[in-house]
Amino acid sequence: MSDDRTEELKKTGLSGWYSSLQDRDRVRADRYLEKADTVSSTSCLSSMASAALDDENFQFSAALCEECLKNNMPAIERFDVTELLIEAYIGSKRYDDAKYQCECNLKLYPSVSKEIIARNNGTLPEKMNCRNRYVDVVIGIESGYDEAFRLLDRFLKMGLISKEDHAFRERSLRIHRLQRSFDGVYTFSYRKE
Repeated sequence: MSDDRTEELKKTGLSGWYSSLQDRDRVRADRYLEKADTVSSTSCLSSMASAALDDENFQFSAALCEECLKNNMPAIERFDVTELLIEAYIGSKRYDDAKYQCECNLKLYPSVSKEIIARNNGTLPEKMNCRNRYVDVVIGIESGYDEAFRLLDRFLKMGLISKEDHAFRERSLRIHRLQRSFDGVYTFSYRKE
């Protein structure tokens, strides 16, 4: 690593963290440090985690997010880092951990909702992992349709989806469940005796 990067890490307070990494992880960190925002330890770790996520290096991204969440940070930054962590956990097939982080962000959402909507030009963002990926795990991994319907009702009450979006998503889930049922019927075969 260049001397400039070493100095930047010292300024962010991450030099101890960096030196504690194994050689393999240090090589990964060096690659993502080139793209990192080194204004603070939070911005450095989260920008590295985002770059690792772009490379589909899910486990390293998760480790960076976990390290980042140890810091004290404003609620909106915590929300953003957790959104990255949810995606990293899903990519790492750590579905229970992803659901837990979804719950963390849903609890945090009321305190950051105005800021999230403001930075999205006054509307709810299309991509919100604590909402979208939660349903993805419940349906795609657990086949928990009843839980997914409860989640949609909860999202509507929280203002995370509109009435129209709620109706659309509910209809989509019903169709998906019906298709899965039909797929199960057509793949069933009797055993020959």
